Amino acid sequence: MAKAIPQSFPNIVHKLCRWHILKKYKEYLALLYKKYKTFKEEFTSILNWPMMPTEFEAAWAELMHKYNLENDQMMMQLWSDRKMWISAYYKNIFCARMTSIMKREHESRAQERVFQGDQEPTQTNPVTKTTYSYEEDMAIKYTRAVYTKMRTRMRKATLFRAKPTAEPSKYLVYYHNKAGHDDENRFAWSKHEFQVVADPENEIYECECKLWTHIGLFRLHIMNILDYLKPDRFPDKYILKRYTKTAITTNL
Repeated sequence: MAKAIPQSFPNIVHKLCRWHILKKYKEYLALLYKKYKTFKEEFTSILNWPMMPTEFEAAWAELMHKYNLENDQMMMQLWSDRKMWISAYYKNIFCARMTSIMKREHESRAQERVFQGDQEPTQTNPVTKTTYSYEEDMAIKYTRAVYTKMRTRMRKATLFRAKPTAEPSKYLVYYHNKAGHDDENRFAWSKHEFQVVADPENEIYECECKLWTHIGLFRLHIMNILDYLKPDRFPDKYILKRYTKTAITTNL
């Protein structure tokens, strides 16, 4: 398949599914999780943290050295295939968040249409956790599953802090320790500061992590800036129709 795809689809990027990769090594990883109590947290953090390729590679090397896994055959295999499944290498490629959240939402929407006669969901009286106008926009426009995901990110975004720079509309967003955690216990790669461009007046939000470009949903850095600036609304251009209640579902 790896050889046939570029020949048949020359303009297509072949990427392996992270879920299937980890499932393949599930039993072995479970042994490592049991042997090293902190390994799972650090390993999954590296996979989930919005790092660039060089940062990911440095973090991986640091982790392998810490747990003496440099010569571990299974971890070496995961490393050799990294460019096929680690998101750090696909930041500029839109993947439309092809994950289980979309599958669950499509199934839920299909069931709702069976009982509601294909009627559009109402967009009134959104249930939100804050009184911010931009959160109300998200609750009205996004599907329930996507909005729930975004609301979780709003909460997690409070783990970060934002500070302005000398340049207007540019901010640095950095990870802030949880209460009770010593600075020495932080992962070295989590100390990176991400530059975010935020201009509410012109409705411009960009982060160097490029995760919006990759999946079409704001991640923690921009969510932190929204909490910091509290704009009046959530820009429509950043809400892709595929994630909204009005998305076409005839192919479900």
